[in-house]
Amino acid sequence: MIICITGKIGTGKSTVSRFFENRGFVHINVDKLGHKAFEEMKEDILNAFGTTDRKKVGEIVFRDKSKLSLLESILHPKMKELLMEEIKKYNGRNIVIEAAIKRRLKINCCDIVITVVSTPNKIKERLRERYSDDLINEILKNQEDIIEEGIIIENIGTIEELETKLNKVWEEYIKDKVGI
Repeated sequence: MIICITGKIGTGKSTVSRFFENRGFVHINVDKLGHKAFEEMKEDILNAFGTTDRKKVGEIVFRDKSKLSLLESILHPKMKELLMEEIKKYNGRNIVIEAAIKRRLKINCCDIVITVVSTPNKIKERLRERYSDDLINEILKNQEDIIEEGIIIENIGTIEELETKLNKVWEEYIKDKVGI
């Protein structure tokens, strides 16, 4: 079984993915594949942005939609290739794919999709230590195409409340289908 976890930044996708990892699923994090793709495509990125510093490139692309599209045109084909390699490597195992940009990458191998949602204020609260409010707003603006699909999990409370919701999803939709 392949479960895809999607949602905007700061909604709790990693926490949800770990829930399934703790139940024996192989966890594939598409952001990490993006970092690997970035390393492999450094020459193209340098030519396009004049730097290979990920933080600087991030600041450029999250403030300019055309630059984001350019970066995606460089990275997405490599990311999709790396993802397919990972899925093939773990063929026959239960897999959880954590992918905010599931739709942009056209990931369509999911048996179940779970979208994690939260309020803008809760997202900002979670991200304030890493990003300025202005950058958070820009990132969220660039994630407007991340829409709810599949099973919707609202994550606005405690970890325990999220676990309760995930246990319900596990019992209702997944447990009997994965042979665990």
